[in-house]
Amino acid sequence: MKITGGKVMGATVNFEGVMAGTHIVVRLMTDQGIEGIGSVSRVNPRTLKPLILLIEAMVESLIGHEAEVEPIHDRLTRPLLGAPVSGLELRAASAIDVALWDIKGKAVGQPVWKLMGGFRNRLPVSANWGLMPGPPKDALAAHIADLLGRGFRAIKCPVGFAPLATAIEHVHFVRSCAGPDVRIIVDGNFQWTAKQALHFARETEADDLYWIEDPVAYHDYDDMAFVRANTRQAICAGEVFQHPHEFRALMEKRGSDYVMIDQDLGLTGFLKVAHMAQAYGLPVVNHLAPETLSHAIAAVPNGLIVGLVPWAQPLFREKLQIEDGDLILSNRPGLGLSLDEDVLERNGPGA
Repeated sequence: MKITGGKVMGATVNFEGVMAGTHIVVRLMTDQGIEGIGSVSRVNPRTLKPLILLIEAMVESLIGHEAEVEPIHDRLTRPLLGAPVSGLELRAASAIDVALWDIKGKAVGQPVWKLMGGFRNRLPVSANWGLMPGPPKDALAAHIADLLGRGFRAIKCPVGFAPLATAIEHVHFVRSCAGPDVRIIVDGNFQWTAKQALHFARETEADDLYWIEDPVAYHDYDDMAFVRANTRQAICAGEVFQHPHEFRALMEKRGSDYVMIDQDLGLTGFLKVAHMAQAYGLPVVNHLAPETLSHAIAAVPNGLIVGLVPWAQPLFREKLQIEDGDLILSNRPGLGLSLDEDVLERNGPGA
């Protein structure tokens, strides 16, 4: 089965009026009539056009090639003249990699999570939106109640951009609203010094956080290891890394209890890092892209939980199924997703 071309377009959509995002959708075509869907989120309006052009150029370079995952992943991510592929180029390659996995699953009539390992089709999920410090407390309390009513049993609070005292007070308040049994994830957004991170961790010990994410600068492996070694709370890191060697350094330094992997590595790269993490005895979680990365987390024994940032949900007809704190993956072939053509037409270029 050979690649014959593709279509690439951007779309800006809004989830429930509270979370807007710009996304790029890739539709990869084959000579057997199977279409693979890939997408990229976290798109800055300034880089929308160059990223689309990058993806289009990559698709054009693949016309006539077999629609196989590993050869194309290697072709698109192999270092050229000694310089590693990174940044927008790697993000563009990731969208094509996802589309190839979708094609592979549709060709054999199997969901991607089964093809990648098939460990389980049900796994915990966290609601990762709407809980930053700032809104009135009654609005925050109502949002938490709504999330729990939807079946979530884990929630996430990004607090790194608030003053430290505000961040600590915010976490106390969220715990008081959520009750003792809900998992609370906190994101430091790389904003703290090691001393500040330890102060935050100790002041929130009674809140029993599920993990503290990115407490210090991502490139400071020594500080990450220091913070992890000196707190009783779990630490999570890795979301900005684009290469396996960066994750290896994090693991070797013992800088994190949980490893967070972004779709920039593609599903293929995600799986490689997840297996590396398993060798170190570390669970893995996703950074964004739950519609695709949930398949990778479900595929491996060390997949911990899916973080749901729902800003791309309006692009797809199928909505993620949440039941009693778990995300239920379907048995539909490929990613199990179909694009909402009306939404794309209303929110695409020129809309």
